[in-house]
Amino acid sequence: MNAPVDASTQPAHDIQARLAGILAAIAAIDPSRHGHTGPDTPEITAAYARRNALIWTALALAQEAGVPAGVGHDPTDPRPVVVYLELPTGQVSWHLPAHPAAWDGHSTTAKYERVAAFADQTERPGAA
Repeated sequence: MNAPVDASTQPAHDIQARLAGILAAIAAIDPSRHGHTGPDTPEITAAYARRNALIWTALALAQEAGVPAGVGHDPTDPRPVVVYLELPTGQVSWHLPAHPAAWDGHSTTAKYERVAAFADQTERPGAA
């Protein structure tokens, strides 16, 4: 299994440059930026899925770069999850869909047992 990258060993400028690249990629593919209001086609759905994945990546990079960032909730929107970044140039945010399943009641212990089982299965392709 690959170890996570230790952001403390990367210069802040490098992380900010990666963040800027991710934000540019979001801007390039975001259907809402290009005027999409519906209905969704398979291509639009795929573009939103890619955009959403990039937004989560931007959130992680912002945290590593020391850019204030986090997740909020907007109960008035059908996509109630909101990711906020406080860039030096001003705040940016995106609405994202909520997770489709409710919490299953797992404990912290069960959570990390599941994580370990997933890691074990991932390290051994074909394992059940």
